[in-house]
Amino acid sequence: MKKRHPVLLPIALGALALATLAGCASPTATSEIPTASPTTSAADTASSDDGTIPDIPSGTGIFTATTMTSCDTKGTNVAAKGTVTMPEDKKGDIVISVSWVDSTNSSVYNRGVATLKDPKPGEKKDWTIESTVPADAQNLSCVLGAVIPE
Repeated sequence: MKKRHPVLLPIALGALALATLAGCASPTATSEIPTASPTTSAADTASSDDGTIPDIPSGTGIFTATTMTSCDTKGTNVAAKGTVTMPEDKKGDIVISVSWVDSTNSSVYNRGVATLKDPKPGEKKDWTIESTVPADAQNLSCVLGAVIPE
């Protein structure tokens, strides 16, 4: 049996955490109550209860046009809500992602993804993402992402 070098595990975990959080930043809480448009329907969202974590497509990041107004970090059934405004110079679908992570080591417990179909430039849309996390999840934080897929 090969003996692994003890330095490789922290490096691998660091690389995984960096890849997971690339393009994401901590959400800014706001007291704004979104009222502009309807919430995404269940058909537009994806989350996994089978242990696999939904992928986030590559594309143009629009994090600054996206706000998370709430995100549950208690219990096993969690949800996040917010708004996104399609930038004036962009077109296409918007994919919003929320990852529920362990804030001490960046391990992703689960991720939900919502796709908003072809909003008009300047249009503000509400979104809701629901997911589940393990009962033993610790130090839970929410990480927001938003892209216009390529």
